[in-house]
Amino acid sequence: MSRVAGLVVLFTLAILSLSSGGEPQKAYDEALRLHKSGKIKEAIASYNAAISANPRSPEAYVGRGAAYAKLGQRERAIKDYSEAIRLNPKLPDAYYNRGNAYDDLKRHDQAVKDYDEAIRLNPKLTEAYNNRGFAYYKLGKIDQAIKDYDEAIRLNPKLPDAYYNRGNAYSVLNQHEQAVKDYSEAIRLRPKNARAYNQRGNAHYALRQFDKAIQDFAETIRLDPKDAEAYYMRGLSHRHLGKQNEAVEDYTAALKLNPKYLEAYNNRANAYSLRGQYDLALRDYDAAIKLAPKNASIYANRGVVKLHQGKNDEAESDFRKSLELDPSLKEKLEPLMSKATGSPASKP
Repeated sequence: MSRVAGLVVLFTLAILSLSSGGEPQKAYDEALRLHKSGKIKEAIASYNAAISANPRSPEAYVGRGAAYAKLGQRERAIKDYSEAIRLNPKLPDAYYNRGNAYDDLKRHDQAVKDYDEAIRLNPKLTEAYNNRGFAYYKLGKIDQAIKDYDEAIRLNPKLPDAYYNRGNAYSVLNQHEQAVKDYSEAIRLRPKNARAYNQRGNAHYALRQFDKAIQDFAETIRLDPKDAEAYYMRGLSHRHLGKQNEAVEDYTAALKLNPKYLEAYNNRANAYSLRGQYDLALRDYDAAIKLAPKNASIYANRGVVKLHQGKNDEAESDFRKSLELDPSLKEKLEPLMSKATGSPASKP
C-alpha cells in the first residue's frame, strides 16, 4: 500500500505568517528550509527556536511534529500535533499529520478520526482521502477505502498512489481486471514504480495471464533487482507455462536474496522432483521443513520423492507425520501410504 507523506501538506504552511513575526518567523522559515533539504535534526533545532520565541505558533508545532515523525519518533510527533490542534482547532494540516502518525503506529481507528476532521475542515484535501482510504483498507473496510480512493482521484486524477491503492483494494475483492486497470494508470503516471508492476503482475497471475505476469515481474526486477518476491512469482508463472528450468532459476534467485523464503524452497523442490532430480528436491524439502516443521504438505511432498527413490520406510514416516499434522489429508495420503507399506488401501 502507499500513503501520501505528511510533508506533502506540511509545506503549504510555509505561506502562513506566524503571529509574532520577526525572530519567530525567521526561525520558522529556516526550519522549513532545513526540513525540505532533509536536515531533520537541524530543522528540529530551528523549530525549537521558533516555539521558544512564540509558544503559541501552531504551525511550528506541526512542522516539528513532522520532523519527529521523519525520525520515527511518532509519539513525540503526536504530542506536537495535539498541541497545534489545541492552539488552533481549525488547522487541517495538524489533524492530517497526526492521522499519519496514528496510522504508522497501526492505530487506524484514531487515524480515521483525524482524517475525518481534516477533510471536514478542508474538503479538497486530496491526500487525506487517500490516506483515510489506506486506513480503512488496514481495518478491512475495503468498500469504504475504495470510495475514498475514488474521491482522491476525482480531486486529483494524476495521483498515482490513489490508483495503486485502489488497485490493491480491488485485488482483495478479487476484481482483478479492475485492479489491472488501476495499476496500469499508476504506472503511466509513475513509470518507475516497481511495486505497481509487481502488483499488476500478481493480478495477471490471478487471471492466469502468465505471459503478462512474467513481463510485469521482469520489469519489477529491472527496477528493483533485490525484490525476492518478484523472482518467486515469476518462477511460479514459468511453472504454470511448463518452463521448469526457468522456474528453478527464479526460485534460486529468490533464495539468494532471502535464504529463509519457505515457499521458494518448497516450489523449487517441486520443480526438481518433476525433473527427476530427487536428491536436489530432498535437499530443498529438508530446508523447508527446518523453516516450517509443522507444515504437513512439505512432509507429504518429501514422502512422495522418497517413494520415487524406493525409500519406502522413510516415505511412510513422512506420510504419517503429515497425517499427524493435518488429519484432513487422510484421503489423499492413504493410497501413498499403501504404496509405501505394500498393503492395499483401506476402504471407506
